[in-house]
Parts: sequence; C-alpha cells; structure tokens
Amino acid sequence: MKHKEKESLQLTSILGAGQMLAASTAVVVACCILLVYQLLSQRQALVTESHVQAAIVADNISASLMFRDRDAAADMLRAFRSAPNLLQVAVYDAGGDLFSEYSVEGHEAPPKLAPQGEPTYGEVRVTSDIGYKATRLGKVVLVNSTQGIRDTMVRYIGLMLAASVGALFVAQQLIRKTRARVAQAERALDNLAHTDSVTDLPNRRANYRILEQRLAQQPTSGGSVALLLIDLDNFKVVNDTAGHHAGDELLRKVAAELTSLVRDSDVVARIGGDEFAIVLSPVPQREVARQLAGRVTEALRKPFHIEGSDIFATASVGMCLYPDDAATREELVTGADTALYHAKKTGRNRLAEYVPEMTLRTQRRIRLERELRRALESGGLEVHYQPQFDCGTEQLVGAEALMRWRHPEQGFISPAEFIPVAEDSGLIVALGEWVLLQACTEAARWMRMAEEAGIPPPSIAVNVSARQLREKGFLDVVLRTLAATGLPAMQLELELTESMLMEDVESAVQFMREARGKGVRLSIDDFGTGYSSLAYLQRFPINQLKIDRSFTCSLPDDGTTIVSAVISLARDFQLAVVAEGVESREQLEWLRRAGCTYAQGYLLGKPMPPEALRQLIEAQRQPVH
Repeated sequence: MKHKEKESLQLTSILGAGQMLAASTAVVVACCILLVYQLLSQRQALVTESHVQAAIVADNISASLMFRDRDAAADMLRAFRSAPNLLQVAVYDAGGDLFSEYSVEGHEAPPKLAPQGEPTYGEVRVTSDIGYKATRLGKVVLVNSTQGIRDTMVRYIGLMLAASVGALFVAQQLIRKTRARVAQAERALDNLAHTDSVTDLPNRRANYRILEQRLAQQPTSGGSVALLLIDLDNFKVVNDTAGHHAGDELLRKVAAELTSLVRDSDVVARIGGDEFAIVLSPVPQREVARQLAGRVTEALRKPFHIEGSDIFATASVGMCLYPDDAATREELVTGADTALYHAKKTGRNRLAEYVPEMTLRTQRRIRLERELRRALESGGLEVHYQPQFDCGTEQLVGAEALMRWRHPEQGFISPAEFIPVAEDSGLIVALGEWVLLQACTEAARWMRMAEEAGIPPPSIAVNVSARQLREKGFLDVVLRTLAATGLPAMQLELELTESMLMEDVESAVQFMREARGKGVRLSIDDFGTGYSSLAYLQRFPINQLKIDRSFTCSLPDDGTTIVSAVISLARDFQLAVVAEGVESREQLEWLRRAGCTYAQGYLLGKPMPPEALRQLIEAQRQPVH
C-alpha cells in the first residue's frame, strides 16, 4: 500500500511539474508575441510621425526656398528643437545642395543630397518633396531616433517580466493547491477502491492483492498461508426483519469481533454482502489455522446486542492452505470457496477444511447443473404422482406431483441431489413452472376421467420452492397455467414449507391471501420440522397441514403425543391433515383412530407414472346398477 502511495505521489509531482512547465511556456510565448507586436507598433508609429513632420516642413518652407531666404528657413526648422526623437531635418534645393538644416550634435546633414540607402540601426529616415504648384523646388530629409522606442520597450519588458513572474507565482500556488487536492482525491479514491465503506476493512480487491503478496513472500517467510472464507448464515433474515441499518451494525460488530481474534500479521477483509475473509500468514502448522477457525465459529455463535435486541449471526467457514492444498492464488480461493459451500450444505454454523474430494463433488454438481438444463430442454424429465387416500374409506382423493430425472447414463438421479443444484443455480424456477404445467394438465385429465367414472375428481398437490415464491409474478404463472389447462383452481393445492414462509412472513401472507382469493388451495408441508408457531399458524390462510414422515415413521410405538397434538391443533383450526410416510397397516389404523384426514405413503401407493395413476382412478369407478 505504501509503495502504491509513493508511486501516486511521484505521479502527482510529475503532473504538477508538467503543468508548471506548460504554464511557463505559455507565458513566454505570450510575452514574445506581445513584445514583437509592441515593437512593430512603436516603430510604425514613429515612421508615421516622421512622415507627418516631413510633410509639415515641406508645406511651410516652400516660400523660403523659392525666395532663397535661408534665415526664414532656419527659423522655421528650429521649431523642431522640442521634438524628442528628432536627430536631423535638412532642406535641399532642386540641385541637391543643402539649403538649410536643424540637427543635433553629431548628426549634421551632408552638403549634398546623397542617394537614400538602407536605414541605419537606431534611426528612421524619411523624405518629402518640396514644390509649388507643378514646380519641384527641393526635398526635405528628416531623421528620427529610435531611442524612445528602446526606452519604451525596456520599460514594457520590465513590466511584462514583473507581470509574468506574478502570474507564474499565482499559477504555481494554484497548481500546488490543485496537486494537493488531486493527491487527496487520489487517496480518497484509493481508499474507496480498496476499503469496505461499512466496516472499514479491506474489500475484495484489496484482499486479493494482499493474498498475492503473502503468497509471494511465503518461500522466504516460511510456513503456510491460510485463507478462511466466512459466510454469515442468518444475515438476510436480519436485513429483512430488523432493517438494513441493523444489518450494517451487525456487519460492523462481526468485523470488530473477527479483527480481535487474529494476529497482527493476519488480515481480515469483507469481500461480499455477508462474506468475510481472513488471510493467515505465516501459519507454522495446519492446527493453528484450524484453531482460529474454531474460535471464529465459536465467537459468532454468541448473540450481538443491536438496537435493544440480541441477534445471532452464526457463520459457516471454509478453509484452504497454500501450498498444502493449492499451488496458486486462484486454486487457494477456489478451494476455500468449495470448502465454504460444503460447510453450508452440511448444516451451516460449522468449519469445513478443503479436501480434494470436495472438488470432485463440485465438479459433479456443475456437471449435474449443465445436464439438468439439457434434460429440461430436451424432455428428459418426468413427473410421477404419489396418491393420497382418505384415512377412513381408503378412497383416492388426490396425488402429489414429484419430479423425476431419468439420466441416460446414470439412471434415476435422486431429487435430494438435483433439487438443491436447481435451487442454487436458479433453474428451480423454470423446473417449477414445467412441473406445474405437467401436473395441471394431468389433473385436468383426471377430472374428465372421474366425471365419466362417477367419482369425485382427485386434486393435485404441487411443491413450491422458496425461489418461486420470491418471484413477483408467480401467482400470475399459476393462474395462466390453470387457464391454459382448464383445471379449476380448487383442484390445485400448492405445498409450502414452514421455513420458506418464515423467510418473509408479510410477503408470504400476502401471496397466500391472493392465492386463496383465486380459489387455489394451500397446505404447509413437513409441518413440525421448522418454525411451528400458533401465532403464525393463525395468520396463514391455509387449508391443510402435512405431518412430516419423521413423526409418522415411529408410529404407533412412539411419537403419538406429537402427532395427536398436530391433529388436534388442525381440528381446532378446521384444517385437514395429511400424514406422509405411512408404510404399515398399524400406522394407518392408528392415524384413522386419531382423526387424521388423509394418508400418503408406500403402504397405499408409491410414486408412479401418470399412466399408473390413471389406472388407479379407473379402478375406483362406481359400479353400474
């Protein structure tokens, strides 16, 4: 940084010297032009004055010359003794002989009129004819000195030099002030370019430059260079709920906490919205970096007191070491980023150290994303349907749409693997719209089949991702899909998770009210695994709850208290209940006795292709009497 500031100051000094040189050159050129102009103007004025004087003599001495009155001529010429520049005025007759003259000492006129040659330096010589009517009587020769011009030019040069020195002094002062302001502005711009405005920590650009310097010093300093990437897990929630001011205050407190944990030789930087980086150098052993990373995660587990509230900002940390894990800066940053991604995907609020296997997983994830896009475009995806049954009658009442990906080489790829890839890449929006269209089209076909069979039409349940819910026009997409497929809104049920709704409660409630207003049914999926709260449940305009399979799998031997409470709660709120993961007859019997409305699970029906579900609908056709 100091080297860069020195370079900047040198550049500013050179710029100032160049400006001063340019100003000096401009003044010199302007002075030269003015001096030449002044000299030419003064000389031209003297020539003009000399011609006028010669003409006056010629007009007034013609009578004296005609009558050869030398005394009168001499008196007339002596009238020029007060002329400051006059050196000589002589009158010659028609024969070229000197008739009369007036001259200063040392500049006497010659007795004979000599041919006019080149004017001597320091003189202006003019002649004028003397005549009377058409008769030529003689000639006047008048010589003026240029000493007055020289005196005037000396004074003018002195004045100009004084003015130029003053102008250059003023220019030098202005340039100095300008240079100081430019240097200050450069320092401010450099600070803005390399410092985070919220935390006053180095920013991403400065962090990369520092990291490059530390890697270059590593062979001589010894040890390793460790890069820790830190991502705050709950920063978005803080921003959305407490406001950006509280979010900025949290960032400042986290920055101060991180700075207090590191050594003087280490560097803490903020490299993104909720991302920090720590460059550790030198690191004698991996355990040193591991211990610091552990202190970071431990310190950020504690609440920060902001605006009267305790805010928790847990962090995920990714760690990579040079040259142990990476050979270049790019590999070091990529390795730390890969480790951070692994930490976030395995539960957050933890440390992950880079290992080569992570790169393989990342490469697979990138490959899956590319191939998933291709599958969506080429029709390589399928929608299967898991039926839902009435607990009392075991009659088909609906089905849940589940996306399946049959890879041409790897076979079926688990949704647990490709759905997170779609969510991270933003592809989930396009996938969700595609599933919605396929599901509504199939449900409209079920409705026609049910009418022919004389049975109630099965409804269709479609999962909604958090990314879809954040899309402003998502409800319009739903309504257009219903209109395009001809499916009544009451036959569509959108499944939302608790955690998704809690990301932005106000927006979620507004969406649900608008959707319910259009007739679309809503349910909370995996109820009980997230932010279960009676207060929020009262606000959500939903139709039913879905009990997560983690509660039903242990029935009827265990978990009955929680499931009974959920069913009782739903009954009080006049909501239907769907139990997921029903895999045994004992579980179904217990749910029936407990008052559960619907059941879904392998006991009653696995996820199946659309043709199989149509056969299931056909099998429930009412007998003809």
